[in-house]
Amino acid sequence: MKKKKISKPKTNKITKFLNEAKVKFKLLEHKVVYTAHDAAQTTKKKLGEIAKVVLVKVDKDFVLIVLPAGKYVDFSGIKKALKAKKVDLASEKDIAKYLKSKVGLIHPFGSQYKLQTLLDKGLAKTRKMVASAGSYTESVEIALKDFEKLVHPIKGIFSKNKK
Repeated sequence: MKKKKISKPKTNKITKFLNEAKVKFKLLEHKVVYTAHDAAQTTKKKLGEIAKVVLVKVDKDFVLIVLPAGKYVDFSGIKKALKAKKVDLASEKDIAKYLKSKVGLIHPFGSQYKLQTLLDKGLAKTRKMVASAGSYTESVEIALKDFEKLVHPIKGIFSKNKK
């Protein structure tokens, strides 16, 4: 008689962090995706529920911006909220150096990177969000209220529609 192979739940830095914080979440395993748009198609979730996470350089510091996947970063909104002089997208080198990560793998839990997190109000309207779990094949679905309790983001208008 063959023994049934019991599959262990996958754990990574993010799932460990969420488990330790005693936060409910769902780990979504899927095919390899590189963008938030791809994640929406693969997970069959609405684009407005998928979090796009962008590293931005604000003056001499870095912050994470969490916004709906279908939107673009609004630099003027960030400048205004943080009273900054200069706001730019971080480079791939910055992502590798400061986050020890690659483009497409940035998760929204800025506290784990020791970074301030900004949450766009467009995403704040949803009850749940789906974001990268730090993997091209795993995303995490979490209640927005739990995300806010964990990260304490600054909320504001940090995105704009495509032109």
